[in-house]
Amino acid sequence: MNSSPHAKNAAILLEKYAQGERDFADIILNECVLSGAKLPYVNLKRASLKVVNLSTANLSHGDLEQAILNVSRLSGANLSHARLQSAQLNVANLIRAVLVGADLTGASLIRAELLRADLSNATLTQANLQEADLREARLRWARLHRANLSQCNLRNSSLLGADLSSAQLYSAALGGANLSGAVLTEAELRHANLRSANLSGANLRSVNLRWADLSGANLQEADLTDAKLSGANLMGAQLQGAILENTTLVHADLSRSNLQKLYCVGSDLSGATLTGALMHGANCYDLQTKDTVCEWIDLSPGGDHSQLQQFESAAAIYTFLNHRPSQVQLIVDAALNHTAHRFLAKVYEYIGNQVVAFSRPPEIEIRHRRTILTYFAQMDTMLLAIAYLATWPFQDGQALGGTLSDLINQGLERPHRFPAQDEAHEYLYDAMQRLASSNIQALRQELDDHPFFVAPLQVQLANTSGQRLQLYHNPRFGIRNLSPDDGLFPIKPDDIAVPQLDELLAFFSVVG
Repeated sequence: MNSSPHAKNAAILLEKYAQGERDFADIILNECVLSGAKLPYVNLKRASLKVVNLSTANLSHGDLEQAILNVSRLSGANLSHARLQSAQLNVANLIRAVLVGADLTGASLIRAELLRADLSNATLTQANLQEADLREARLRWARLHRANLSQCNLRNSSLLGADLSSAQLYSAALGGANLSGAVLTEAELRHANLRSANLSGANLRSVNLRWADLSGANLQEADLTDAKLSGANLMGAQLQGAILENTTLVHADLSRSNLQKLYCVGSDLSGATLTGALMHGANCYDLQTKDTVCEWIDLSPGGDHSQLQQFESAAAIYTFLNHRPSQVQLIVDAALNHTAHRFLAKVYEYIGNQVVAFSRPPEIEIRHRRTILTYFAQMDTMLLAIAYLATWPFQDGQALGGTLSDLINQGLERPHRFPAQDEAHEYLYDAMQRLASSNIQALRQELDDHPFFVAPLQVQLANTSGQRLQLYHNPRFGIRNLSPDDGLFPIKPDDIAVPQLDELLAFFSVVG
């Protein structure tokens, strides 16, 4: 029985609604029972609905802007696409409620019960959900920009692709939550519990995760540029392929974490713990490593402890964590134009399909009259092969190929060789053989007819220690305003600047 003093208003509303009326703005229905009521598209703007029982009611597409629903029962209610801007739902029971596509901009849901509620595609911009219970709730693609979710319980909830930029999540419980592809730029997550949460591919730029628990979390491919993770627990976290640029990791615990193919540059790892981390293919340099703790790491591709790297000093840790990426820099004495770019992309795509080590396109910088192509290698011993493949489309590439073969053969004639020397030869020989057995020569005529590919080259290598080596230099590089009719000086093999064998071996740190 409805004993509310406003029960008469509830009865009038239901009667008039049945007659086709929809506008009930400013109505007072406190403590009324409207459970199971079917009121889609109803206008309850600014209505007072305190302690009302609306469980399983249908309020879809309704207008409840600025309505007061504090301590009301809305469990199982249908509020999909409802307008709830600036509504008050503090301590309301919204367990299993459907709020798909609802607009809750600026709404107050302090300590609201939203267990297993569906807020997919809902707008909660600047909403206040402090201490709300959102366990196992669905917030897929929800807009939570600048929302207050401090001390919220979001365990095992789905926030796939949600926008949580600049949101407040201080001490929030997010254990087991799915935040894959979510936007958390500049969000506040100090002391948050994200244990075993899925943050793969998430945008975490400038997020504050100080003292957060991310143990066992999935952060694969996540962007943590400028993020603050001081004191964070990342033990056993998955960070494969993640970006940690200018990231603060002071006293963070990364022990036994998976850092394979991680990009970590300009970050602060002072006092951090890295013991037991998997680091095959990790790209780390310009790091601060004061008091970093790292007894050993696993460099095996499969993480099976078959390639362990031990560290016995702080200097050894610093040296290892500041290996710059190996690279080949090809400087072409001509500016790249659209036609040459098309030919270059065509040839490099073909080569990349033949040789896996060359699958990544180069970085291209075009200057006034020169083009700089930069190729990155996974390891130093791949540099000669990449230099050969990168220069193949150019006329100078033929001369460089012959020079590289001569240098390698000279090395093989030495009685004492070193593993890196043989490995570099193996990569180069494999690259040459793959191209020789392909149909790439059919592209040669197109290239030779274009001036970009007959321009003089400079080829420089840089190893992981930051050392540079000029591998090739055409003496005509930099010359202008001379045509072949003017009688260009002939180039002899001895005129081409190439390193001596000992220089090359020293560059690869294989001299005995």
